[in-house]
Amino acid sequence: MTFPPVAPTDASPNMSSFDPRLESLRGLAALLVCLHHGMSVFADNARLIVMDALLFAFNSAAAVIFFFVLSGYVLGRGLERDGAFVAYLVRRLFRLLPPFVVVVLFTFACERLFRIDPAPSGLMPGFQRMFWPQPTWDALWDNLLLSSFKVNGPTWTLFTELLGALMLPFVVAAHVRIVPQWRWALFVAIATLLAISLYHTLLWFYCGYFLAKEIGTLLAGRRRLAAITFVVGLIGLAMAATNSEFYAVGIVIPSAIAAALMIGSVAASRELLQWTTVAPLRFLGRISYSLYLVHWPIFYVCALLAIMCRPILPTHIWGNLVVTVTSVIVAVGLAALSYRFVEAPSIRAGKSMARALTQTWTRIWRPQAEAG
Repeated sequence: MTFPPVAPTDASPNMSSFDPRLESLRGLAALLVCLHHGMSVFADNARLIVMDALLFAFNSAAAVIFFFVLSGYVLGRGLERDGAFVAYLVRRLFRLLPPFVVVVLFTFACERLFRIDPAPSGLMPGFQRMFWPQPTWDALWDNLLLSSFKVNGPTWTLFTELLGALMLPFVVAAHVRIVPQWRWALFVAIATLLAISLYHTLLWFYCGYFLAKEIGTLLAGRRRLAAITFVVGLIGLAMAATNSEFYAVGIVIPSAIAAALMIGSVAASRELLQWTTVAPLRFLGRISYSLYLVHWPIFYVCALLAIMCRPILPTHIWGNLVVTVTSVIVAVGLAALSYRFVEAPSIRAGKSMARALTQTWTRIWRPQAEAG
């Protein structure tokens, strides 16, 4: 399936799907997930206000939602320029699956080799539930098949990411082919169908593709309004994601809109968030997918070490902070290695495979089309 590329207009924001600021924001979102998990090891019966405030500030649900909406925006813009469905799908699979498989296997090894049994007391229920009892070989297989996430908890997002990637070519094709005056009506119709379906979480991707782009167009050249819009979106996303049922349709809709406001405002103003273009944040964004995956086993191992050292830690909150700092530092280093030796080669392999398939397709079908 292919469709014609969209020609940029003077009123549109930058048509490029790559923006270093968005790359850095993706890295910061991955870092927030790491921080949230690191602070969720030791339970504190007193429910310290400081700990509650930290867990609210480092909201991993908001970060994950931002991932999904940003994927919709980036992938959708790419599809508008190049509608080769098969090549796109091959690139996406190579981008996501090899690092996923490698890290799940690594996580399984860590959780089987490093154990403290039975589960110690004084741990957060969620942490204890994820790591005890030890994962079985069936659990490993189920995780690799995306039917369970007992081994590497954060990989639950991969199934949703793959569904979103599969949906986008069809909605992009529909929007490209329809006359511009009817695109908002089409958006409302498709969004309504998604909202009442079992796959309403795909609204995150759809709003990322269409709504973020439209917001960027409306705010183009309005720097101050773009900054205000970004703050409004950030607050809205943080508030929506505090709900434990953040994947319920009543939360998905406002959170998708909030994240689209953030992305659209960045697309509209080149001056906004220029501080995010510094090299360390660019690096963090580049390794963000590897960091998101690999932080889980590192977090687990660091948590075990903190449990062993708990007698010398003054309070539960200090234990969580120790886990957070050590796991983030180690995970960033390991993610850099994963990116270099697993993720980047798989991205290059995907591009080569996509290019070969495109050339084969052209060689076979173009002569037939010309003859017809």
